[in-house]
Amino acid sequence: MMKLFDLHGDTGYAVMKLRAQGKQNIINDFQLKKRVQGGFQWLCSASYFEGSETWEDMQAMILALREEIALCTDVKQVHQAVDLEPSAQLQMILSVEGMCGIREDAEAKIDWLYEHDIKLASLVWNEKNALANGVKGDFNSGLTDMGKCVVKRMSEHGMMIDVSHANEKTFWDIMKYAQTPVIASHSNARALCDHPRNLYDEQLRAIADRGGLVGIVCAGAFVHRERDKQTVSQLVKHIQYLKQLIGIDHIALGCDFMDDYDNAQDTMLTDLNSPKGAQRIIIEMRKQGFNETEIKQIAYKNAYEFFQRHLD
Repeated sequence: MMKLFDLHGDTGYAVMKLRAQGKQNIINDFQLKKRVQGGFQWLCSASYFEGSETWEDMQAMILALREEIALCTDVKQVHQAVDLEPSAQLQMILSVEGMCGIREDAEAKIDWLYEHDIKLASLVWNEKNALANGVKGDFNSGLTDMGKCVVKRMSEHGMMIDVSHANEKTFWDIMKYAQTPVIASHSNARALCDHPRNLYDEQLRAIADRGGLVGIVCAGAFVHRERDKQTVSQLVKHIQYLKQLIGIDHIALGCDFMDDYDNAQDTMLTDLNSPKGAQRIIIEMRKQGFNETEIKQIAYKNAYEFFQRHLD
């Protein structure tokens, strides 16, 4: 079985949603087995915020996620590069998707995130917030002054910035001001699927030119506009496209499986809607002519080496 590194899973959101339903031991009971079955050894575990949450909401989710990881003896939280290891144990890197709760005292709040081991974060989800604009925000507006302050503070801490949900103006503002690596944790090629969450060729090249990564996402609507073509085969065509456009060294997986807290049947690929089936991507890559060295790079090695270089 091929080892896998996933740049994006909404683990924090799943923890809060299932805790609200009275569930306990969320990671151990609802996530670990499926991840292990699928071959995952590394996961960027996101605390996801859609736009209405407060700073206190953000803190509560992040703290709850850390508690759940600590409860699971078969999961290890990654704090520094030295914590990364090619073991059978699932290793989680904490991330944030959307910083809508930061509306004042931005530097102090980024300091808190850093102190609580957030290594990767996006400023915005799809909405407009006090920092930036997402893909459903104001098309003509990018980073606000507070957003520029956040980017600067993240750079000072060595925190990586995720641009997957940013609109184009925000994307290019981040590329201008960020001094740390930039990644798109879960986005596909817009040339193959014209969805606002996918990235244009110029954006993809810019990420690669900065030494960043693009995580291929398994959300069906980002793979093809027609439901019957939202398949693993079509997903691998996005990988083929990126290989030609930006090179094999900048491609990773950012699956964004949602089966722990939502009905994934209508949102994921028709033939892949759970982490436990993720080896189908590897099988399809072999079918489409990728060699074993290339497959290992995309499956885990590019992301593993990226975080080895950039985690403090």
